[in-house]
This record gives sequence, C-alpha cells and structure tokens, in this order.
Amino acid sequence: MVGIVIVSHSRRLAEGIVELVTQMTQGKCNIAIAGGIDDEQYPIGTDSIRVMSAIEEVHDESGVLVLMDLGSALLSTEVAIELLPPEVAGTVQLCSAPIVEGAMAAAVAAAANLPIDIVKAEAMGALAGKQSHLGEEPDPVSVATPVPAVDDAEVLSTTWVVQNPHGIHARPGALIVTTMAAIDATIELERQSERANAKSLNAIAKLNVQCGDEICLYASGVEADLAVAEFIRLANSHFGESIEHDASPMNETSSPSIAPPQDKVEGALSGLAVCAGIVTGPVVHFDAVMPAVPERSFESTKVENARLDNAIQKVTEQLVQQASDTELTLGKEHAEIFKAHMLMLDDPELLADVRLRIGQHMIAEQAWLDTTTAMAEQYRSLESAYMREREADVKDIARQVMLQLCGNGQGGRIELTQPSVLLAKDLLPSDTAQLDPEKVLAICLSGGGKTSHSSILARAMGIPAIIRVENCLELVEPGQVVTVDGFSGLLWLTPTEDKQQELDDRRQTWLDQANHQLLAAQEPAITTDGHRFNIMANIGGLEDVSAALDAGAEGVGLLRTEFMFQSHAELPSEDEQYTVYRDIAAALGGLPLTIRSLDVGGDKPLLSYPMIEEDNPFLGLRGVRLCLADDKLFKDQLKAVLRAAAEYTNIQLMIPMIALPSELRAVKALISICREELDLPEEEYPLAVGIMIEVPAAVFNADELALEADFFSIGTNDLTQYVMAADRGNPAVAELVDYKQPAVINAITMTCNAGKKANIPVGMCGEMAGDNEMTELLLRLGVTKLSASASMIPALKAKVRRINYHESRENFQVQPA
Repeated sequence: MVGIVIVSHSRRLAEGIVELVTQMTQGKCNIAIAGGIDDEQYPIGTDSIRVMSAIEEVHDESGVLVLMDLGSALLSTEVAIELLPPEVAGTVQLCSAPIVEGAMAAAVAAAANLPIDIVKAEAMGALAGKQSHLGEEPDPVSVATPVPAVDDAEVLSTTWVVQNPHGIHARPGALIVTTMAAIDATIELERQSERANAKSLNAIAKLNVQCGDEICLYASGVEADLAVAEFIRLANSHFGESIEHDASPMNETSSPSIAPPQDKVEGALSGLAVCAGIVTGPVVHFDAVMPAVPERSFESTKVENARLDNAIQKVTEQLVQQASDTELTLGKEHAEIFKAHMLMLDDPELLADVRLRIGQHMIAEQAWLDTTTAMAEQYRSLESAYMREREADVKDIARQVMLQLCGNGQGGRIELTQPSVLLAKDLLPSDTAQLDPEKVLAICLSGGGKTSHSSILARAMGIPAIIRVENCLELVEPGQVVTVDGFSGLLWLTPTEDKQQELDDRRQTWLDQANHQLLAAQEPAITTDGHRFNIMANIGGLEDVSAALDAGAEGVGLLRTEFMFQSHAELPSEDEQYTVYRDIAAALGGLPLTIRSLDVGGDKPLLSYPMIEEDNPFLGLRGVRLCLADDKLFKDQLKAVLRAAAEYTNIQLMIPMIALPSELRAVKALISICREELDLPEEEYPLAVGIMIEVPAAVFNADELALEADFFSIGTNDLTQYVMAADRGNPAVAELVDYKQPAVINAITMTCNAGKKANIPVGMCGEMAGDNEMTELLLRLGVTKLSASASMIPALKAKVRRINYHESRENFQVQPA
C-alpha cells in the first residue's frame, strides 16, 4: 500500500489531518506525520530528520507520497530525501496538492491499493476540482451547481423522503459530504428542481431540505453506482440520526430548560431563558467586531490566494485545538461544533467563490468578506429556525479568517478582570468556548437562538444565560449592576426592594440546593436497610479525576486506556503508560482504580497501529483478541500496570472482550511472564484481574470464567448489541439496541448468578449503570458496583438511598433464563 506522509509546520494541524483521513478511510490508510519542532516556546517549524523518519515509517515497495504545507516544509522534505538510502528515496514522490484536500483524496486511493501515480493524481484532482469551479460558475454565490452535461443513460439516481426532524442540517449534511467526497463521481442532490454539489456542506444546507421533503441524488462517473449505494445506506440510517425521538439539546420543538418569553415586567427586560440560575453582578459589553477591509492594492492572483490559504490554515489549527479542548472539558458532542466549522471552512464551493472574486482582481480580505456575507444572508433567509441560526457559524469562521488576514489573529478575545455579567448582541461559538466560568457570572444577549451553538455551549458550561432580551445593549450601561434570572428569562435593572429580596432568596435557595446535592454526593450510597453499594466513575484520563471525585465517585470503575493510543502517530511506551497509571492512582488517594486493557478494533481504529481490514470488525480481532495476537503491544501495557500496582495497591486490571476461559488463562500466563521479567512476584505484589462481560459467550461461560476471574464487570453497551445482533451505531435498528430487552436482562441475571455462586463481585460500567430508573432492578439482580459518568453519580447515589434492598430482593422473582 502506498504510504502517505504529512509535513506541516504545526504538529496539531498534521494530527488533525490524520484524524480526518482515518475517519474517511476507517483507519485503512498507512499514514505518518512530520509536524512541528521540539521547541516548547516556538513549536512551529519543520525538521528534516522527522520527515525522513516518517517516510521510513510508512515505506514499502508501493512507494511514499509526501504532502507539504508552506515554505520550509518543501525544503525540509528535499533534504530528508537526500538523507535516505537511494532505494528508498527513489520510491518517494512529492505532491503540490493542497495539504488537507490532497491528503483526503490520496488516502482514499491509497487505501484502495492503487499505484502511487494514481494516488498522486487523485491528490492533484482535489485541487483540480476547485479549479474547475473557477470561471465555470457564472454566479459566485449561486445556491446550486448545474448537473453535468452527460447522457441520461450515464446518470444514476435514487430518491428519498427525508424523515429527520430538522431535515438535512449540519450533522447529516456533514455525513453526506464526508462519504461522497471519497467517491470518484460527480454527485448532486436535488430538492424541488434545485440542485447542489453533494460534496459541499454549504451547498447542501442552501437547499433547505426539510422533514418530509423528497430529495434525489444524481451520480455520474467512474463510481456512480457506489455513490448511489452509499447514499441509500446513509438514507436508510436517516443520515446518522434517530427519528424516533430527538433528545439532543438542539431539539427546536421542545426544551424543558428554556422558558417561554415573558410579558413586560416592571423593572426588568424580558427574554428567553437558556440556562437556569440567578446571579447579580456588574455588566461588561462585548462586541464581536468584524475587522475592516484594509485599504491596499491588489498584488496578484497568486499572492492573494496565498494570503487566503495561510489565513485558513491558521484558523484550521485553531479549530483543531478548540475541538480538542472542548472535548476534554465539555465532551465529544460539543467538540463536534468546531469539527463542523472545519468542514464549512473547507467547503469547495465557498473557496471557489472566494477564488473567483480574487481572479477578478479583488483583494483576499474583500473577496472573503463578500462571499461569507452573502452565505450568511442565505442562511438567514431559510425557512427553518434551526438552519437560520447557522448564520452565526458562518459569521464565526468569517471573522476568524478575517482576523488572520488582517494580522490580528488574537483579536476579539473576551478578557474580564472581575466576575461580570456579559452583555452582547450575540456570541459566536469560538467566543463562548473561551469563556472562563469563574469570571462570566451570566450571559445576556439581545439576539441569539435557543438552538444556536453558543446557547448549547453555555448550557454545557453551566453559565446562567438568557437570550433575545430587547434593547438590553441600549438600556444597560457598562459597569451597571444587574440581576439575571435564568429561570424566568428576565434581566432585572431596577427591581423594587421586595423584588430584589425575593430574587436574593431564590438565588440562595438555588445555591443551597446545588450545595446540598454536592455535599450529599460525597456521602456513601446506603440503602434504607443499611446495604452499601459503591458508585464509581468511568474516566478517560487524569484530567477527569477531579470532576469524578467532586461528583462523589468512590473510585474509578473504568479507566479507558485508549485515550493514550488514539490520535497519536506513535504507540505509548511502557514508561509513558506507567506514569499515567501511577499518577491517576495517586490522584485517587487510595480509592479503587480499575484499568481496562486496550480495547480497540471495530469502531475504534488506531492511528499508531494499522489493523488488518476485516469484513466485520465488530466480530473480528478486537479487544483481548488483538492484544493476545501481539505480545509486544500487550506486554508493554501489562508491565506498566504491574509497575504502577506495585506502588499503588488500589489498582486492579480488567480485560475486555473475553469469551472463553482459555483467553483469560492466556492473559494470566502473559502476566506471569511479565512479573518474572520485572521481578514482581505475585505473592508480594498482588493484582486483581477481572473481565468485562460483553459477549454472549462470556455469559454462557460465566460459571467457568468466575473460577478464573477476580471480578466481573458487565459492559451493557456491547453486551446489548451482541445479544440483540443490532449495531448500536445504526439508528435503523435503534429499537433493538435497548438494554431493557428481556434477553439482555436475562444475560445480566445469568452473570450475577455465576458471580454470586463463585463469591466474586459483579459490577457494571455500561450506559445502563448510569440509568437510575434501572438501579433498583440491577441491585435486585445482584450487581454490587455501578460505574457511570461523573455527572450521573449524584442522582445514582440518591436513588440507592431510597431503596429497601432486603425488601426488593425478597419480592423479586428472577425469571428463568
């Protein structure tokens, strides 16, 4: 397979490209990066030795294609090739294609095992696709692209009636784009005789496809049949969304946290409540100003395009970092906001329109501003309220690129010197993501929308917020002390003395309730008749420990070790893993830490560990099967765990995807070998070794497995999908992926019975563990420990405290399995 190397001044940018490539090819591409330099203060640059090492990492007889960003990247690569042995250097080709689009196209071709000349041609085709728009599109802000002039016999098509509640908005649109972008065909979507490029997120959005609309996909070219087949697959899954119920925070039909508009109230301005809370503080005004277009002369098409490319590259780096930071602090769902912004920024029609204006001798700043202003206006005119609110996303990427073009990349940041109430016309997602909840007491906007990404982020950050407060910017002076009522959607300016006392009392009640819940979360979960159950946290790294302990976690029931392996070009060493496990164990202060060994494969590919292509990876080499197939990979992790456990006795090890007793015995044998090599005898340094129960074979073998394992932990997410033979990622079979199904309950019952018989504890760390509607049933069945996300722990503990365990067990009859 042709190897691909990404040479970039920024390691983060290179890693972001590899992440996109991995998602596009499902981990099937052999790719390496040479990004940045080893200088903590000035990490931007390129290094010939890194380039050489990256080429050697992915090299085989098929050759290596190298894509570079700007300036010294090319020079560093040329030097690296001179350092390589001639037999290797002769197989390397350099490619001038745009680094992001070129990498995506090249990766798809390489993953298909095409020769290097075709892989390079595909990469160059990514640039040609943009160039084809220049001069051929008569209207630079056209909503749709005309269908290619081909014979009807050469065009394949299929139709679909959209059932998604919000129609084809950003998320399903992004899924269509990322799927179709990998297919060698001209592909268009049609709604009501209007057509759009199916490889353009904004073009699809401008079609304004609503729930109930019929859309038609047209495809022509080499892989037209694949385009149609893939579209049918996506449509049958409703483009990655469930249509039964929309529980997302973007549901525009109902939202219990958002109060309706209030009538005029004396002493207050009325708006919409977005996030609950009552706070009082001084006002700070903020305005996300769009930089003015500079007064300068047009230089040349080449220079202006280079300015644009450089600005977009810098903003892309910022978005990659914002997505990473947001995922760590607020979760993956909220990080998707910035990944969607990356797609918008990389939209082929958007960039083609800008380049067309530049081709007409317009400076880059004016071309970018005119194009994005027109695009924002098109969003604003759409029928759907949800889609209209995407105008803010267009403005966000527009402003960020303008700041870079105008040489003010760090401008527009919100910096507060004291805790304040932030007043603005609107906040863009990038503004909201960088807010400090310790300094921003509340948010009050004269505009905004309840499904805007800024509102979603504010709710996720727990900042009291109200929107659509009429005239607040005109009537409220900077520094003026106001009270924001996030329950009622009111901004109080001149409350009476009685009203202010009422607001103060309500605020205190709100704070007391929050404090009481937090204090109660630190208390043990003991039933009314005195039985204690451990409630623990699922975490993904050291940064999650503090939040887990604050939420009342009595330890960690699941440490997902994949976080050290994913999104990195190299596997973590034994020493690196040991340090992480040791630090987490220390941070827990003696509370239990259950480390799950590497669980990848299926839907969890690794950048640093290419895996063989499998027809059904969920039933293939994943979890313990993969680890046992690679002693070096597994031993590094086992040794790291043993070393950490020798220092911290609160550590135990859990093995995923066990189906057979022989697999567990093989793991224990390998642990014994590691002990000998480390000189850590079991009698002096014991380590409990348990297993995940997540495949039906483990349930049926539970009696025998219980004789080998020190504990069980039921992983209900995988167990449910395997018991029901239904992919948990496929909305078309969502009704089957339900842990309340009798078959799943019976599997849990059999597991608990086996654990009780062998006198080993049975925990649960899947989604079901966090569902307090199921807590009493699980305790009845014999589950002794629950491990869930930190945010769910207070409610779980409160639920346990209301249960009479003895009475529940007596009144419960286990159904025969």
